[in-house]
Amino acid sequence: MWKKLCSTLCLSLFLAAGLNGCSAGGTASTEPELELVSLSITPADTSVALDTDQQFTATGIYADNTTRDLTATVEWTSSDPDVAVVESSLDGAALSGSASSGSRPGRAYARAEGTTTIKAHWRGKWGSADLKVNRSTLVSLSVSPTDPQIGKGTGQQFTATGTFSDNTTQDLTAIVKWSSSREGIATISNTAGSAGLATSVAAGSTTISAAWGNMTGATTLTVKQASLLSIAVTPAAPGIAKGTQRQFTATGTYSDNTTQDLTPSVTWTSSNTAVATISNAPGSNGLASASAPGTTSIAAALGNIAGTTILTVNPATLVSIAVTPAAPGIAKGTQQQFIATGTYSDNTTQDLTASAAWTSSNTGVATISNAAGSKGLATSIIAGTTSIAAASGSIAGTTILTVNAATLVSIAVTPFESGIAKGTDQQFTATGSYSDGTTQNLTASVTWSSSNTAAATISNAAASKGLATSIAAGTTTIKAVSGSVSGTTTLTISPATLVSIAVTPANTTIAGSTSQQFKATGAYSDGSAQDLTANVTWSSSNTGAATISNAAGSQGLASSNAAGSSTIKAVLGTVSGTTNLVVVNRSATLSWDKPLTNTDGTALTDLAGYRLYYGTGAGTYTKTVDVGNVTTYTINTLAQGTYYFAVKAVNSSGAESDFSNEAIKTIP
Repeated sequence: MWKKLCSTLCLSLFLAAGLNGCSAGGTASTEPELELVSLSITPADTSVALDTDQQFTATGIYADNTTRDLTATVEWTSSDPDVAVVESSLDGAALSGSASSGSRPGRAYARAEGTTTIKAHWRGKWGSADLKVNRSTLVSLSVSPTDPQIGKGTGQQFTATGTFSDNTTQDLTAIVKWSSSREGIATISNTAGSAGLATSVAAGSTTISAAWGNMTGATTLTVKQASLLSIAVTPAAPGIAKGTQRQFTATGTYSDNTTQDLTPSVTWTSSNTAVATISNAPGSNGLASASAPGTTSIAAALGNIAGTTILTVNPATLVSIAVTPAAPGIAKGTQQQFIATGTYSDNTTQDLTASAAWTSSNTGVATISNAAGSKGLATSIIAGTTSIAAASGSIAGTTILTVNAATLVSIAVTPFESGIAKGTDQQFTATGSYSDGTTQNLTASVTWSSSNTAAATISNAAASKGLATSIAAGTTTIKAVSGSVSGTTTLTISPATLVSIAVTPANTTIAGSTSQQFKATGAYSDGSAQDLTANVTWSSSNTGAATISNAAGSQGLASSNAAGSSTIKAVLGTVSGTTNLVVVNRSATLSWDKPLTNTDGTALTDLAGYRLYYGTGAGTYTKTVDVGNVTTYTINTLAQGTYYFAVKAVNSSGAESDFSNEAIKTIP
């Protein structure tokens, strides 16, 4: 029986407590090296054209369910070097045939038609993937994004996508020869690791070209004279658990009301690196890693302009992981993206897709990626079932993936016969119907084309597949192809002018630490309307109350920071629309002092933490939160009503003290 903790906790919302601290000491120890359990190679069982290359990634999965990129560490080999050779860090020899210079471990170069197994070996573990080399010929080469605009002193990553005679597409960014027609305006890299990265020098326009053999693709890059006014860092004021990561995005707003993703161009800093660090490394710019509970200011700076947000790392422990979608079925030869969502001891949730270790119980049926940028992406190989697992530490979640042998019957492209205004975009979706009556989203796996690229182009780049960009008034046929099956729709680009923008929902109210998605709808001179949410520049008049995102994938998403009101504005050219957002405080912050003694007066040496209880009735506590060994805690997103709070101290054996006195707060 442990000695009872002193429980004269004076609680007020601010729990002023008679708990008086404890301390612990220890000596440094050398941690043993973690055991490597397996090697995962991505992509799995891929096909490339003759004389092209394929970058493979080796990911190590360790005994504690952490993952590490071992691409530059493992020994790479090819079972048939006559078909393809692969570059290894151990020999350091760069392969010929690529326009990009420098060593790239894991890069396989296709020499002859056939199939070879690409293998990676490290510390007694092997991983492998089949590489098929075919004789398909390059039909076209596209460069994306189409006609981008960037600020002076920033960069733009371009992607070269080849479409081949067998209707497949391949990322050729690393092997094409990149050039800029006016290097005084912008230069572009052909160096391994940064191929296709343009760097602006001065205001003006230049043609960015990608050449491979006798095929060339091009687009126009415009470097704006406009000056950078502000940088917004999103998400705003997020909270994450210790030991996890969060990706931040820096979006710059310019004097001409345009925006630009500056994530890879800014310098990222964390004000408290003991709480969290943040990366400036290529490929992971803006990725924060949480080390200890606390808060830190995350800043993104470019020149003399900077933006900041607060990152809170909480001590909550991971309770469970849910893997979604649950028990999906897909066709052989297609892919399925899985999401891992962690639930923590404080009832919060967090997307763990990028940090979890993914495994497939039957890699003969389907593999799953642990490579950065494609984590959780399963690739089916043959008909059958496999268990897909996502693990973090000792916690794991699973679901069943069924791969069926059904054949693709048709492809539907939506939206059907859509119309947009010149200068705007339209995202298309390809949905495949199979012989067993099932359907599947094929947007990311089909090959897209536009019959009239003078009117609109459509992207085959991985991050923007199916995104059509209008160029001039006219009509074009948008086609999606998979093997011998295709689907089409018509896209009409009108010369109509934008008359007004409506921002919805109108005059809304949200709680602190929550978010609200806004939508911008443009009304045009021909009476048509168009969703412009992804095209407008969003702003908040009071960023202390709420910020709003201009980052791709989250445009128009407002995040509340503190009680207050803000005018939310959407601007496109000279036309704008506004609405009001009110943020109310629906949180309670409680604090207490550490105890020093037990009730019998002896020193308290085994305090483990605290347990917070609350509910909507006096003395009736329906919710419990293990807050860890901290003395301040904030409960967010409380509904309207009156709440009653109390806290207990907990020792290392799990025994609790008596309740503190009760604190009360009314949420308006």
